[in-house]
Amino acid sequence: MSSRLAPLAARLGLSEDETLAIFGLSPLEALGGEFDHLPEVEVLDGLSAEAAELAGEGALAKWVRASGLGLLEARDWLGFEDALDRWLRDSGLV
Repeated sequence: MSSRLAPLAARLGLSEDETLAIFGLSPLEALGGEFDHLPEVEVLDGLSAEAAELAGEGALAKWVRASGLGLLEARDWLGFEDALDRWLRDSGLV
């Protein structure tokens, strides 16, 4: 994966296959960084960086596995954002 996509995938605790499926990318597109047409990559990068700063990367990845992965796989970006915000609030982090 490209140097821009790999940190996002690691922060969310996603495998390479999961990342490709979630964003609808081929391995070559991911390697070549050909995902500028996907604004959700940038949005999720920002959201997840903020959440990881507040909760820690390990906690964020665990939450994604437990509660957020289905939303990502369904490409329900708004639902993911809402669920992430709820988790951060309920955890007392915001």
